Amino acid sequence: MNTKEILKAFPQPDGKILRTIDKEACEKAVRQIIAGGSKTVREIVDLIFEPGKGEDIQPRHALHATAIRVGGYGKEKKRKAFASSLAATLVDERHKTVKGFVIRQLQVCGGIEQGSAIAKFLTDPDEHIYEYAAQALEAIGPETVSHFRKAYAKAKGAPRLTILQGLGVLEDSESKAAFRDAIKHKNLEIRLAGLWGLMRIASAEDVDLLLAQSLKESGWGRIKATAYCLELAEKLEATGAKKGAQAIYSNIKKTRTAKNEDHLLESADRGLARLK
Repeated sequence: MNTKEILKAFPQPDGKILRTIDKEACEKAVRQIIAGGSKTVREIVDLIFEPGKGEDIQPRHALHATAIRVGGYGKEKKRKAFASSLAATLVDERHKTVKGFVIRQLQVCGGIEQGSAIAKFLTDPDEHIYEYAAQALEAIGPETVSHFRKAYAKAKGAPRLTILQGLGVLEDSESKAAFRDAIKHKNLEIRLAGLWGLMRIASAEDVDLLLAQSLKESGWGRIKATAYCLELAEKLEATGAKKGAQAIYSNIKKTRTAKNEDHLLESADRGLARLK
């Protein structure tokens, strides 16, 4: 059966709603897509267009349904084969929105084997593809962290912030210097990402740095930075690093004296009480 015949199993919506779905037919079609291998996957991707350039609901539905179904216990061979076929289409000449869709499917079914193919888009600012790449790599797991490290050195603008946040998501202690450097940046979001990264890795040696920066910030930045200080205190408290946690709670109790900061004093008091 050719690819276009396989796709007929996936319903077209009635307006914006899929009212009728033949589950058995869709399951059979997924099996045919898997059996068709790289050739069938590439033919389906070829039928996906940038928004407004063509009707592609069925091929999009087909790829997503297959990505979902190749996961799980006992399906590793099928998952690897399908993910590999999907990743191979990223080198083809396609619109960035189509590649973005492919990467979002790899977020569902991809593994470390597809990490390099996805990571190439971490520094690409077009069509939010860097965000899709970061999300896919984060979903694959901590073993992708080296891709974030390499990309961070080259990235600029919005991708750089997203990559920095990815290093925080993956709790990369080897990026401690990058987090510290980010705190000096003129952009608030990057400063906050640096503080958040240090909190995520529970860097006890950076307690004073987080506290000092939280006092420098104002408005929303001060609120977020203070929240990260408290989260760091809780992490340190949980790991037995009581001295660092006590320093944070004591500092907040001493410095948060504005009327709208009463809740912070309460949090500090509760923290100090737990440490007694």
